[in-house]
Amino acid sequence: MRGMAHGGWLSLAPWRRGPLLLLRRPSVAVAIAVAVAVAVLPAAAGPVFLSSAGSATLRARTSSVCPAALGSQVVAPERPVDPAVLATAVTQEAQAAAEGLGDPAVTLVSAAVAVGDNRVNIAGRNGFEAHVQRIAGGPGHGLWLPDRFAAEHGLRPGDTVTISPNVEEWSADNVRRVWAPTAVPVVAIYRDLRDRSGDDPFWCGISTLYRGDPAQQAGGLGSDVPVLDLLLADRASMLAIASGAHVQTAQRIERAPATIDLTAPEATRLAAGITTMHERLRTTGYDGRILYRTALPPLAGRAALVERELRGTVLPISAGGLLVGLAVVMAAGAFWVRRRERELVVLATFGATAPWLGVKAALEALPALTAGAVGGWSLAWLLVARVGPSSDVSGAALVQSLIAAGSAFLLAAAVLGVTAALACRPLTGAPAPKARVRRRLAVAPWELLLLAAAAGYWSTGGDRSMVRLGSQYGTMVQLPGKLLVVPMLAMLCLCVLGARLATAAVRRWTRSTTVARSAVRLLYRRRLRHSAAAAVTLALITALPVAVAGYGATATRTVSATLAAQARLGAGSDVVITLAEPGAIPATLAGRATPVLRVDYVQLDDRQVSLLAVDPVTFADVAFWDDRLDDTTLAEATRALRAPAKGAIASAPVPDGTATMTFGADPPVDLEVTSLSTLPAPRGGYPVLLVDRAAVGQEVLVRAVPQLWVRGDPDPIRAAVDAAGLRVASFSVADDRLAGTFYQPVTYTFAYLSALSLLTATVAMVGFLLYLESRLRVLRRGYAMLRLMGLRSAVQGWLLLAELAGSLVAGCAAGLGLAVTAAVAVRDQLNVDPAAPPGTVLSFPWPVMAGLLTAVGCFAVLVAVVTHWRLTRSRTSEVLRDID
Repeated sequence: MRGMAHGGWLSLAPWRRGPLLLLRRPSVAVAIAVAVAVAVLPAAAGPVFLSSAGSATLRARTSSVCPAALGSQVVAPERPVDPAVLATAVTQEAQAAAEGLGDPAVTLVSAAVAVGDNRVNIAGRNGFEAHVQRIAGGPGHGLWLPDRFAAEHGLRPGDTVTISPNVEEWSADNVRRVWAPTAVPVVAIYRDLRDRSGDDPFWCGISTLYRGDPAQQAGGLGSDVPVLDLLLADRASMLAIASGAHVQTAQRIERAPATIDLTAPEATRLAAGITTMHERLRTTGYDGRILYRTALPPLAGRAALVERELRGTVLPISAGGLLVGLAVVMAAGAFWVRRRERELVVLATFGATAPWLGVKAALEALPALTAGAVGGWSLAWLLVARVGPSSDVSGAALVQSLIAAGSAFLLAAAVLGVTAALACRPLTGAPAPKARVRRRLAVAPWELLLLAAAAGYWSTGGDRSMVRLGSQYGTMVQLPGKLLVVPMLAMLCLCVLGARLATAAVRRWTRSTTVARSAVRLLYRRRLRHSAAAAVTLALITALPVAVAGYGATATRTVSATLAAQARLGAGSDVVITLAEPGAIPATLAGRATPVLRVDYVQLDDRQVSLLAVDPVTFADVAFWDDRLDDTTLAEATRALRAPAKGAIASAPVPDGTATMTFGADPPVDLEVTSLSTLPAPRGGYPVLLVDRAAVGQEVLVRAVPQLWVRGDPDPIRAAVDAAGLRVASFSVADDRLAGTFYQPVTYTFAYLSALSLLTATVAMVGFLLYLESRLRVLRRGYAMLRLMGLRSAVQGWLLLAELAGSLVAGCAAGLGLAVTAAVAVRDQLNVDPAAPPGTVLSFPWPVMAGLLTAVGCFAVLVAVVTHWRLTRSRTSEVLRDID
């Protein structure tokens, strides 16, 4: 025995075969594996999610940017054509090209060239034929004309156009040389590029040549400058035309990134490479007037800003998830001790101390711990890929995720071993704390300290803040940590306090002398009295994750719904299409589109307003409106526009009453104005004025920018507009107004909290399994005794279902109530832009919560049925010999 006491027990089979023994108890192995997965998942998901947020920020900002602008653009000024100089520039650019850029696209451009009596732009680029819709003609050396230009001037393939020279050359005696206009053949007609709602990436780098600059597109100042037609040619034809017609020509060399699916670190490296490339080109001495452009450095810096600053909220959430997982690991360790109690007592009699028994627990659980860690790390990647901002993550995030997962694995193993060692102290004869001390510690309301901490943090947690990274990278909104920390602390406090009160109430109820109306109720009351603490604990570990999940999902939906409402109010509707010329509503969009004429800088008495001439019949059905904006709905207000008198609707601060509208040469118009607090599509802070489009003057009709406001999904709308052949100046989607703005990272924070809250069902299921397995022997003996007493098996099945599902139902109900209460309490704080209407749009994810509760409920019923089946397979003789 002395040898055993000094370590001979290490040679016993329970130690030698430790890692294999747990395979005999699959329920324990599954519980430990899932518990470790719950702990590893948030730790491993943190770095991956941060990289995903950076990639999503980059994607949101680059999705609306021309790929050529993201890469390198080398733009030489207009000059007389010299093929040797142009070839040298292309060679130098190719030698300095940065790694990660694609093939070069070389374009020759002659702007504002006189063709007959008209001014046009001419562009020469190889391969353009595959990126236009040819209407007539075919290949050849000459010009391709847009169909509207050709129809207006009666031109067809085979005709010629006359190009006037714009190169000035002077002789030695200061005499200007004059060249005659040159006739150039027309070889083909193509569909005007302006007839598309979007630009092909092939053309986006030179889209201003045929769409004009943003001011011309939006109808603002400078919109009276005409947008010139674009004539096309291949590079050889362009060189011949420019040389023969003596037209000045500029050369553009553009390289888009080889791939636009970049992570933030990849974008940073590529941006540095492009900057170095441009510095090398500047030293070649080619021409100091050459412009070197790239839009990538500030976008990459913006993504890095978001990735770095989100750590302040993502990492605490990950730490909270890790603590929840470790708590489940502690419960699994205590459950392991209870299931292996007999063997542990035998080892203790041979001299094994509590710390060594804790080591045995860690070794025995090593396969389950490893499987859980691998599963948690895999689930972290799957979680971010499915519900994260982006599926693109960097290689550095992979390494950091592996390190975090490994650290969580080691920590979970240590926690399991320490918990098992502490639980084994009574088995080894170690002195236990005095009963009086334990009672005092148990009675003290320690959970109120959490509530006090939450109140203190709320009062000192500060308000939302702007985090700035350099002057060129802008700002981002970072919500205060109190919106995450305080609700979680408060819910934890209330859950623990509620569990304490519920335990006392259950015990008092089960001790009452009220006569039960049935045997099932009597047996349920007695079982609940003996396991009150375990049943309430199961309800607690169910309520807390449900509360966090409900709050996280509600906060996510509320922030997103509020930002979406603000974006739609700012845009006017889901999609706003600005037309280059008036056009009819496509038949496929009938019923969900309305025509609008927009004119800014209209005078209403002594105020400048933005005028929207609308169709009173369809406008209210398509334009965005929220009942929180005003007591009067938009549909009620627009009825005033249909009256015979000239009515109008204006946004504050325009008052109710009669006002005079003046614009240009149109005669003044007296309007009966109905004032609302706000109206859709404000611009520049000016009030919005709605009038019937049939009542506006001729100059308004001429100067107005025609728009179509459409409600619905952007992709089918874009297809319908393209099919109708409308000339589109811009295609604006309300949801895109927030893409890449400093508000967007806020949604990433709550999305991460909501994603981790998906662990709710897992935590509840693990707790359910632990509770069930801890009571399995008691349930088996009770089933055998009640069968001997003549109680039917079906009755015992309902009794088992009530015992097992009662705690889950109570926990889910309590958690859902806490989530709703917390969201309502902080709803005003969830509006990241309180000054913008329509205010906070509180949105509860009832379908998500219903699905979660349904999954937990179905799992409880399934486990209860399986457990009842296992009980019916028990032999009475073996059960009665089983001594607990």
